[in-house]
Amino acid sequence: MKNIDLFRKDFLEANTWAQRKDGVPIDLLDNLTKAELKIAETELIHALSLRDDWPVIGLGHIQSKAALPKLYELLKDSNGPMKVTIAHSIFQICQDAQMIDIVLHTMPVITNPFELIDILYYLPDFNNKSITELHHSYCNHTDYLVAYNATQSLGLPTDEVIERFRNR
Repeated sequence: MKNIDLFRKDFLEANTWAQRKDGVPIDLLDNLTKAELKIAETELIHALSLRDDWPVIGLGHIQSKAALPKLYELLKDSNGPMKVTIAHSIFQICQDAQMIDIVLHTMPVITNPFELIDILYYLPDFNNKSITELHHSYCNHTDYLVAYNATQSLGLPTDEVIERFRNR
């Protein structure tokens, strides 16, 4: 099976829990040739929507300038974790500093621990003091998984978090 076919099957057409349980298969994009990557980029742009963050994440990863108009359009109608995900992808592509403000305003209104966990891993990519301070605040979150993942995504040892929750 060619790499582009594998990308289509396990990235674009991934719609089962078994296919999605381990997260976005970025390696499928990394394994594409330049010609295949151009095809994948077009297909990812076509698949962009607020219903699935995988195309958004993929386009940010490949730094698709062609996707920017559609990403900015989706950003206007997004909220919560999807807004942060889109802002992250736009920032990966063009370093738009407005995305930092969007993340700083959106993160505090996200209260669902499971929604927070995935997007915590995007925060270091902004390399911004205010976002880093916000990120550190999640290390003291009342939910164990949020605190653990915030600490891990900062590259810090998690022993203290484990101990803090073990003694509750």
